[in-house]
Amino acid sequence: MFVRRSFLALPPSAKFVYVLLKNSRRMSRQDLIDSTFLPPRTVNYGLSRLKALGLIREMEHKDDARERVYELVSVPM
Repeated sequence: MFVRRSFLALPPSAKFVYVLLKNSRRMSRQDLIDSTFLPPRTVNYGLSRLKALGLIREMEHKDDARERVYELVSVPM
């Protein structure tokens, strides 16, 4: 219940990032920026809020260790 209320309190940009990850399963930060046309700072904020709620996880990219990949872990409902 707490996660659901916290999810509903997220800004629209974070919810948008969540929906993209829900549909694509795994995306890099740059993929999210390119798909949403949001500023990098806004995408970073959305990712940090989603990570804080435990809804997504950050992993190392298999081809480039400098890049991170994000994927959905759980559903807030």
